[in-house]
Amino acid sequence: MARFRFLLFGLMSLFLCVNVQAEEEEYASDYFYGREYRYQGDTLRYRVMFPKGYGVEGLKFPLFVFLHGEEERGSDNLMQLKYGAQLYMSEEARNYQSAVVIIPQCPESDAWAKYDKLDDGSIVLRENPEQTKSSVIVEKLIQHFMKKEDKIDVSRVYLVGKDMGAFGVLDLAARNPKMYSAVIAVSGVIEPSRLKKKKVPVRLYHGVEDRIVPIQYARDLEAVLKSNSNGSDLVEFQDTKHDDAWEMAISASDFMEWLFEKKKK
Repeated sequence: MARFRFLLFGLMSLFLCVNVQAEEEEYASDYFYGREYRYQGDTLRYRVMFPKGYGVEGLKFPLFVFLHGEEERGSDNLMQLKYGAQLYMSEEARNYQSAVVIIPQCPESDAWAKYDKLDDGSIVLRENPEQTKSSVIVEKLIQHFMKKEDKIDVSRVYLVGKDMGAFGVLDLAARNPKMYSAVIAVSGVIEPSRLKKKKVPVRLYHGVEDRIVPIQYARDLEAVLKSNSNGSDLVEFQDTKHDDAWEMAISASDFMEWLFEKKKK
């Protein structure tokens, strides 16, 4: 009987967790409109949230782009809200850090950046990777919104990425650093030489116990970022593994503040 109760409790907990997640995604989708962007015959699905006052003459807003991790890839144009939308779920956040928010979804067959993954799941970085098809389209999508200069403050364009998305935002910053005002990468890195002498500020959040992307990768990258003298830094979380760093990062009191205070000159 005790075993049956334990099994029943486990099933109920799982059901509640799934329901909560579904409700959060449904709630987020009320604010994030589903769109598609086409470039050279390819289509990228994305969600966009417009702030209050968007379209009012004379008002301009920052552009905030979030790139998700591997598990959120697909074509439903919904799964990518699982983590990215967390940053804008509350009305307080939407008012305090008012911005045009874009959350694209990477197709299952592609990635935000190219890197090698070994059999044990660990990462090997590439020194000069080819840009992925999805990354190219994201870049074009960002440029598309930036052209709306009467609505977008082009001096305040921000990138945030989690896991695979962290590799993606760093890759975008390395390719076109003058385009972005600041970048946050959680549990992701890039070959350090690719960001040498680049002026875009970067903050890394990383778990010390990360076995997928070892902390030494982040420390090596931090050394190069610090040499750029642009306010870049690394925030380490002790006793934290790869999958746990995101919640730790967004719980930091200055996560969004650090990002939004940066502005291109």
